[in-house]
Amino acid sequence: MTTDDGTGIHYRVSGRGAPAMVFVHGWCSNLTHWDAQVAHFERMHRVLAIDRRGHGRSDTPAGGFTAKQHALDLARVVERERVAAAVVVGHAGGGPATLAFARAFPALARAVVLVETRINPRTPLGRRGTPERSALGRMIDQLDADDGAEQLAAIYRTFFSAHARPVADRAVAEAVQVPLRVARAELAALAIDSEAVARALTQPVCWLTAAAADEERLSGVFRDVQFGRVVGSGHFPHLEVPDQVNAMIERFVATLPPG
Repeated sequence: MTTDDGTGIHYRVSGRGAPAMVFVHGWCSNLTHWDAQVAHFERMHRVLAIDRRGHGRSDTPAGGFTAKQHALDLARVVERERVAAAVVVGHAGGGPATLAFARAFPALARAVVLVETRINPRTPLGRRGTPERSALGRMIDQLDADDGAEQLAAIYRTFFSAHARPVADRAVAEAVQVPLRVARAELAALAIDSEAVARALTQPVCWLTAAAADEERLSGVFRDVQFGRVVGSGHFPHLEVPDQVNAMIERFVATLPPG
């Protein structure tokens, strides 16, 4: 599919049944990272997985690597496939795009699942080389170094547990295929006020993490939120422990009100 600005977006759609499910990958990832979820849910649901612009087999335009643009791209794909009232599942760096999509297109997003995502007020990156430089800013600095690709690989490796070597090797190899300018732009885009977007959501939310969540804070952000925590995983639980993630999402979907 080609967007209004001429960017080709690659996606896959399969299965039948409601509610439809839409999967949005994270930073320097791609739609194949949802393969275990697609295989599980396509038996009873229509399932769509997308390569965000600059990732996987989608085009890499000059710009547009923001939550707002990713949300618009996602909406065009979902509308093209005549999907409505979907459960939208976003991972980590894809979380802001997932939130922006659900807020801007509530008729298309019936519920939201956020896997290992963070929400925060707007976070200034700070000036390079100063104490106020944020963690995101320091990560961008690493990618700007002469060995930026090696730095990206090293950062990505830390996202996995010690038990995930084959899965981690594949994910790291794929991550370094993302152009560094895209990786940097995507990191900078994470500094938006994602908490404000989250507070505006009216849909039910499932918050899945590998570490304990700040449930008190998040319950004050989302109007309707459920929490799930996996065991034995790093930052990519849908890759490391897919059965746990699938079961939690399946249960969440089962609790949604009819309609």
